[in-house]
Amino acid sequence: MLLDIIADDHEVNDAVEKAYRTVSRQIRVPGFRPGKAPRRIIDRLYGPDVYMQEAHRVVVDKLYQQAVKEQEIIPVGQPSVEITELEPLQFKITVPVFPTIEVGDYLSVRAEPRDAAVGDSDVEAVLERMQRSASPWVDVTDERTPKEGDQVTIDLKVQDGDEEFDKPVEGADFVLGESNLFDQLREAIEGMKVGETANTEITFDADDEKVNERVRGKTLSYEITLTGLKERQILEINDEFAKNTAGVDSVEALRTAILNDVHAGKTSEMRNALFTEIIDKIAEGATLELPEVMVHDAVHEEMNATQQRLAQQGLTLEAYLRMQGQSQQEFHDELFPGVTRRLRNSLLLREIAEKEGIAVDDGDIDSEIDAITSGSANSAQMRDLYSKEGYFRKMLRDDLFDRKLTDRLVEIATEGRGAVTNGFVEPEVVEAAPVTDEAEAVAPMGIAAAPEAAEADAEITTPAGGVLGTGESDCVEGYPIKGNASSMIYHIPGQSSYERTIPEMCFATEEDAVAAGYRASKAAGGSSDEE
Repeated sequence: MLLDIIADDHEVNDAVEKAYRTVSRQIRVPGFRPGKAPRRIIDRLYGPDVYMQEAHRVVVDKLYQQAVKEQEIIPVGQPSVEITELEPLQFKITVPVFPTIEVGDYLSVRAEPRDAAVGDSDVEAVLERMQRSASPWVDVTDERTPKEGDQVTIDLKVQDGDEEFDKPVEGADFVLGESNLFDQLREAIEGMKVGETANTEITFDADDEKVNERVRGKTLSYEITLTGLKERQILEINDEFAKNTAGVDSVEALRTAILNDVHAGKTSEMRNALFTEIIDKIAEGATLELPEVMVHDAVHEEMNATQQRLAQQGLTLEAYLRMQGQSQQEFHDELFPGVTRRLRNSLLLREIAEKEGIAVDDGDIDSEIDAITSGSANSAQMRDLYSKEGYFRKMLRDDLFDRKLTDRLVEIATEGRGAVTNGFVEPEVVEAAPVTDEAEAVAPMGIAAAPEAAEADAEITTPAGGVLGTGESDCVEGYPIKGNASSMIYHIPGQSSYERTIPEMCFATEEDAVAAGYRASKAAGGSSDEE
């Protein structure tokens, strides 16, 4: 929005007088105490520009604030100012404002439900990963070269001509076929025996964006010493394996737990994929021009959030970017498209929610609390957690708002057929059930914050040994246990649901999670020592 403003002489004169008094106290004039030099003396020594710039700033700021209030403008960023005339003072202010949103004919958008069926091959794939993950590494006793699936331990030196390119690495472990190794290094390692040293060169293309920019266009020399070789001692899949890895009594129960967990995950994945398709189609027919400053501000918020997460791991953003071979501007540019898309979708969804009358009231929240706490061993603690205004109640409000909005758009786009076919249906909860509340662990959060919850967050408290989740699937370093406040269930690395769980809380140890009132998930894939 462009504001064209002319200041009257009275406003300018008042501002000049205030600016003169301010500047006269800041500069030194021989023979006068600070603030006592007459204006004509200051004009002769320094020129009137020394305080006119401040006077213009005062006038512009005052008249800008008046215009914003009178015209009920909602700025979304800092304005830009251009002074066009000095006498009388005239200036143009370009104000980035909240965009006008035309959602288009979203009622005509159509999408086909996604198939969420799973089969035996899906179960076997998870079972095989569990088997490999649980199988211990043992030293290779016969004298042989490494092969696919082996764990190798190497020392590595890298030279750029006669100069050291990186500090030497000692005792680094890699799994052939799983770890990210250059093909040339892997080929060299596969031809070595323990104790041997090999040399190889790698030439990197100058325009190869798949590698770190530090190595692009260089030919580097690698000296590799193989110091260790291990292979997995594959465990047999039997009832003992089922008990140690998942806390269930039999292989049959383990397969059922995996099937339920995989089916719930695919149902959630397909539902989210369909919703993304719907939003993208709505966006194609919508009219929405995001002010660039609004996107840049959102990108900087994302960068600040990244900086805070790194700080919890003892890293600075600058150190992280050096490791990635990126500048801050490159990181900003990398985030820009994704942030633009999320911001666009969020604004579109809130506009549609208003048109559809989507809202969440206290009665909705209380009903959800009843559903969550019903039959729970920690029902009193959970009810207290959600009943107080604060982080968890706001999180629940946003989740309910998201679900209502998602359900409505899915209903429209699929003409009432639902998001998925062959979807997972939660079995009736019984005491010995191997998997409970897993669907809650992966429910999408934060599609579009409920308007009534868009106020400043209340103070957030965390239990001892815990930190708040980041909104992403990864916990911060040192807090690997993922906790879901909605179900009061925690998940440990190695469980089949762990990778796809987005935690609201992360804990340093299982003991910390239990002390906070959480209980262990019985999903397939728990560690043998802790289940």
